[in-house]
Amino acid sequence: MGRGIKRTFAEAMELPKESILNLPLITILGREELFIENYKGIIEYSDETVRISTGIGVLKIEGRGLFLKSILPESITLMGTFTAVQYIN
Repeated sequence: MGRGIKRTFAEAMELPKESILNLPLITILGREELFIENYKGIIEYSDETVRISTGIGVLKIEGRGLFLKSILPESITLMGTFTAVQYIN
């Protein structure tokens, strides 16, 4: 099933798009906590930069004192002081 058909199906059935389309669901709480569901893997991890592979590209988080609070097969929680969150190629 193509992405367009899946998106239409998810919308018609009122299903969560992140589940059907394997999209990351990113929740940011202020500048201190970031929660990501549906990630593929961690590419880079330091106390100033974290790069995470997702189904639609690489999510890059920059900041100070970054650390992984939790890492599970389906989600990651990152803590610290964030200065930038962006998708990169």
